[in-house]
Amino acid sequence: MSVTRRSFLRTGTASLAGVSVAPGALAMSQIPSEPELPAAGFFNYGVASGDPTTDSVLLWSHFSPVSPMDVDVIWQLATDDGFSDIVASGVVRTGAYRDYTVKVDVTGLSSGTSYFYRFLAMGETSPVGRTRTADAGSPDAARFAVVSCSSYPHGYFNVYRVLAERSDLNAVIHLGDYMYEYGQDEYGEDSLRSERALAPAHETVSLSDYRRRHALYKLDPDLAAVHQQHPFICVWDDHEFTDNAWRDGASNHDDTEGDWSARKAAAKQAYFEWMPVRENRSGSIYRRIQYGDLLDLLMLDTRVEGRDEQPSGSGKQQTAMDENRSLLGFEQEAWLHDQLVSSSAQWKILGQQVMMAQRYYLNLENLLGSGAAASFWLDSWDGYAATRNRLLEVVRSQKVKNMVVLTGDLHASFASDISDDPYSWSNYNRYTGEGSLAVEFVTPSVTSPGFPKVIANSAENTIMAGSPHIKYAEVQTHGFILLTVDRFKVQSDWYYVPTVTERSKVVECGISYACEDGQGRLKRVYQPA
Repeated sequence: MSVTRRSFLRTGTASLAGVSVAPGALAMSQIPSEPELPAAGFFNYGVASGDPTTDSVLLWSHFSPVSPMDVDVIWQLATDDGFSDIVASGVVRTGAYRDYTVKVDVTGLSSGTSYFYRFLAMGETSPVGRTRTADAGSPDAARFAVVSCSSYPHGYFNVYRVLAERSDLNAVIHLGDYMYEYGQDEYGEDSLRSERALAPAHETVSLSDYRRRHALYKLDPDLAAVHQQHPFICVWDDHEFTDNAWRDGASNHDDTEGDWSARKAAAKQAYFEWMPVRENRSGSIYRRIQYGDLLDLLMLDTRVEGRDEQPSGSGKQQTAMDENRSLLGFEQEAWLHDQLVSSSAQWKILGQQVMMAQRYYLNLENLLGSGAAASFWLDSWDGYAATRNRLLEVVRSQKVKNMVVLTGDLHASFASDISDDPYSWSNYNRYTGEGSLAVEFVTPSVTSPGFPKVIANSAENTIMAGSPHIKYAEVQTHGFILLTVDRFKVQSDWYYVPTVTERSKVVECGISYACEDGQGRLKRVYQPA
């Protein structure tokens, strides 16, 4: 049985931190009561918006009638929160066939404009949401919050509450692991078992399971608040399906849980029903969102669109270099290359799941020659080095400037230069950054656990010592990235919350890095944007 990151964090934290709970004690204790569904007949799950364009935005809510039936839901969008100036409205039908979720793509809007929206059905009115369309033309700047990895049983979503109280964001970019599939007591904070109990209590496998888990998350008041305040731009990662998913399977799926394709389809259906994301016929999620000629945001699917299975076994390092394998699938790869080459935007920003920069490498040059290395984390781009090489060759040969990579997944913070070979002095200068083709900012988790505290500092030091291109590593604290994009630079400010085991609004900026226009390398800055 292979050791997954989840099992290491779960068992490793207990053993290393000296937790005194005996193995199996929690499993034998009484499982907390499953949270009850709220009463029907109301807009219990709040409102949300997403995927803004220059002239449209997607609105979302949920309404279930007291008696099962299809329901006509009125939607309204206005320039003021009192709805005295309604600029668009309509009626959309929902029912059990889509779990009573409501989605409408409102078009014909003005660019760079804030709007307010609400839903009405059977005498009830939803909370009022606020959203904003993308800027057109030549905007001077844009600002985003970047988040990922929100494990409900690990704590309170204080990050979301902090972001809900900001009024300066164009959108929230969520890079996946919005929800987790595990059953009760498989992966969570022991002290919060009752307060953050899961529904369903078992692992999500069927369509009804995934729908119920999405519903649980939408009931969280902090998540509801940030959805109500800001549009989201989302992609999924593995846990919206199951751990270490790939195109045709997952490490956390076996034959006792049924057919993988059926499980993947169920997870996708529930995701598209419950998330403010545009649906398409192919079931793909990669797409481009433009903010004028300032930036192209290219949202990728490095998880289930075309990913080959993660390398394993004695030949896994050789497998990672196989040019016939892909992290994205060759169709998505071609789309990405074309988007980068044809883009007229100043900044090309990739929103994706797993770390692109080389990580946890052993430099083996002394033994095996120039550039030889072995990675310990083959679920990332390291496990698909040929995909990374093809991308960076396009960047180099086509002179693609100003590519910035945003990453989630790791439950940690990193700032990295991206080079096809950062371990070779002839290719990359660790002091000046010369040879870097792009930069990467990795956002910390909302609640999901990082490294155990007793080894976190040594892990950070080890990573930094062996990785000349990684300029910052912090592997235990929860938070988010505030990403500010303007005509001179892209700046990433890492903000951290001190706790997730109790509700708190405290937040502080930990560190900032930027990439200046045309430079393609990191620069430390000493003031948040």
